[in-house]
Amino acid sequence: MTRRGVLDIATHLRAAAFLAVIAIVVPSFADVLQYGGGQPVGKRSFGGGGHLVYFDAGKDGRWLNRLEMYGSRYGMETPPDEDFQVYIVDAQKDIVRQVSLPYGLWNRGQDYWRDLPIPPIQVPRQFGIGLTFNATQSKGVYVGTTQPDPPGHSFSWTPGSPGQPMNDLEWLVRATVDDEPKGDPKARDLVVTKEGEAFFDTFVMALGDPLIVKLAAGGMVPGANILSLRLGAITAPTEAPATIVLANGMKLPCVILSVDKGNVKVRDAAGNERQFALADLTRIDFH
Repeated sequence: MTRRGVLDIATHLRAAAFLAVIAIVVPSFADVLQYGGGQPVGKRSFGGGGHLVYFDAGKDGRWLNRLEMYGSRYGMETPPDEDFQVYIVDAQKDIVRQVSLPYGLWNRGQDYWRDLPIPPIQVPRQFGIGLTFNATQSKGVYVGTTQPDPPGHSFSWTPGSPGQPMNDLEWLVRATVDDEPKGDPKARDLVVTKEGEAFFDTFVMALGDPLIVKLAAGGMVPGANILSLRLGAITAPTEAPATIVLANGMKLPCVILSVDKGNVKVRDAAGNERQFALADLTRIDFH
């Protein structure tokens, strides 16, 4: 091979390497989806009802990485010891994911933007955010409203219903979508700290005196800093293959059939349906 040929190959290799670096460092750009410029004009609460607002992610398969809602809690100073529900739905209003969050995340009184903790969730191009608070006259959460631009994205809605269009308003909800997940999409456990921070992670183990909690992403956290640790706070409406780990160390490959506040129902490898108290589990690994 001539010296010229060697130089040409080296030049092409350098160019290819340069283009590879360029391809690696090109960032993805997050889109913040909201209506009315995020400016509140009012607020509403539905006793026995709920709220739904639709967004266009631009294409299928993007990741919902952040969810915010403008509003405030009303009722007693101490929040009720119960959860409200966040639903991610598709264009047919079928539930893609359901997230259970404690009422205690909300301050009472003044309206403000509140992050609603979620793990990254992959969504279709047309997706909706549903919210139900089991509201009454004496307790609930007001959801902020804004002016339509144009109308047609928001509904009065509860799961399983077609919903009633809210032609005079849009719910003040903000969704951030990106081409890549920001965090662990498999995280299913909600951690609430005594400082008011809330996030999804995967519980690994708890040990020691004083207690130390180990999280897959967050590492070792003093138990004294944690207000609440909720296993399986996010669920899918369809059967999910997983492995549950019991407090005695036993691992059980299974399919998760349902998860509620106190129990998880599974089908084991032999086809038997079994139920376990969440208190007896140390971990649920979704596959």
